[in-house]
Amino acid sequence: MIMARRKMRIRMPRLGWCLGLLLMLSGVARGGELVDGVVATVGTHPVFLSDVEMEIARARMQGGGPAPSRCEVLESVLIHNLFLDQADLDSIPSNATGESPETDRRIAYFIQQAGGEAGLEKAYGRPIQQIRKDLQKMLDEQQRTSQVRQSVVRDVQVTPSEVRAFYAGEPRDSLPMMPVSYIYRQLVLDPTDKSLADYEVRERLLKLRGRIIKGERFSTLAVAYSEDRGSAIKGGEMGYLPKESFVKPFADAAASLREGQVSNIVKTEYGYHIIQMIGRKDKLINVRHILLKPSYTSEMIARTSQRLDSIRGLLSDSLTFAQACERYSQDKDTKMNGGYAVNPMAGGLRFEKEAILPVDFYALQELKEGQVSRPYESRDRLGNAVVKMVQLERIIPAHRVNLELDYDRVQELAKQRKERKVLEEWIGKKVGRTYIHIDPEYKSCRFERSAWTPKFESAF
Repeated sequence: MIMARRKMRIRMPRLGWCLGLLLMLSGVARGGELVDGVVATVGTHPVFLSDVEMEIARARMQGGGPAPSRCEVLESVLIHNLFLDQADLDSIPSNATGESPETDRRIAYFIQQAGGEAGLEKAYGRPIQQIRKDLQKMLDEQQRTSQVRQSVVRDVQVTPSEVRAFYAGEPRDSLPMMPVSYIYRQLVLDPTDKSLADYEVRERLLKLRGRIIKGERFSTLAVAYSEDRGSAIKGGEMGYLPKESFVKPFADAAASLREGQVSNIVKTEYGYHIIQMIGRKDKLINVRHILLKPSYTSEMIARTSQRLDSIRGLLSDSLTFAQACERYSQDKDTKMNGGYAVNPMAGGLRFEKEAILPVDFYALQELKEGQVSRPYESRDRLGNAVVKMVQLERIIPAHRVNLELDYDRVQELAKQRKERKVLEEWIGKKVGRTYIHIDPEYKSCRFERSAWTPKFESAF
């Protein structure tokens, strides 16, 4: 449940989830010891030295290469404030002091990481109300500047001739490598006797609920029995989260509970749950849950495999695998598209090895293109037991991006370059017509853009 020049790169301050809340909030905090001098002004938006130093610290914590120089970071913050100034001029509404489910979600995450609200306040030396206010302001700025950027490049399109010209002009060894990928179909059946398995799992949950009602600790039973291992290790506790974070049946049941109350059995696409309300804070709820999934005996799996084997025996020129999927498959995500598995992360039909379940990859490894596997037990996208057989449609060897196999990817690269060019042109014009002043202390900086140079002497 971020002093060599880099051509045509627009650096923007980025928001990290696990880099430390202080680094995330310091970029918008303007009070106390963090305010140590204005180093630049863009429109009505000052740039503080703390903004620059904290972005450098964030980049060091993130790793992945040398930390950017102070001059590089200053330029990225100047650009951020340029977009923010344009957001003001475009009257893009601000929600810096309003309510935001995203703020609630992230605050809940930080509270969970810190071991509680008091731990979070102690770690970052400020009350939770101020942490929430600062985070909301930063997220609001990020959302507003993103809208401006999108508006600048909204009309950017690339024609097929531009895509071909981009590809023709790129040195082949500069193009990204595409790893081996697989395209496959799947015919999926739920195990036989599903109603019996559902009944048995409900009975198990009823017994656990009875033990809790009689006085046993919900958290102890969650550790011992829950199949949601991420929360089970914490006694089933989910942490303070907005109701919208949960699937609807779970959310509705959880929201209806009083503190300490245990729900009846709740069925979701993930399995069966019992839920206990721990507490509420504003619009956040904190619950424990125990998740159990139906389990199937080897005999149940074998009977389902036999049924799939019978379907496999019907495959011929008159009944293709795609037609069999439409007729027999119980996987609603694939049955109506010829059984093609769709990559939920990347989109499209290609799967790299890491995106395929190990048991599915093992089955695919044994096949040549066009062949169909024997039935085997697997898992659906929610982790529920299923029995399936797969047909290997195609193996695409590792290769550099090319027009024949990867037109969409080449098109994306061409469009990104054109967008960068449009953004650079916009930045140059915006700098020229905006009130900007940069502390002369930074005059020795070799900024990527020469448009900043006059801003050391005068504001316009």
